[in-house]
Amino acid sequence: MRIWFALLLAPILALTDQSIAYATTGWACATQHPLAVHGVHVAFLVATAVGTFLAWQLWRETRPQRNRSEALARRHFLAGLATASGALSVLTIAAMWLPVWFIAPCHI
Repeated sequence: MRIWFALLLAPILALTDQSIAYATTGWACATQHPLAVHGVHVAFLVATAVGTFLAWQLWRETRPQRNRSEALARRHFLAGLATASGALSVLTIAAMWLPVWFIAPCHI
């Protein structure tokens, strides 16, 4: 479960973050409450970071050992891949959140 969340759901969360943040921009502009857009980014960033951290923990737990089985090697590889996918998704969400700090919602 820890592998699949970071491997598959983290990129989907990044895309969903972009869609929902864009949808809340109109409301934030109309009501002059830019915190709504920040809240969307925070929620998705935290969820993606937690999933990435769990995958990273599994990757560390399945470190190479002397008498290593094929299943353990496969699990270690997938955990590393999930960690990389989750980290890229976290960076993507952070990069989409950065302009919100500098540009008002009515100017987007």
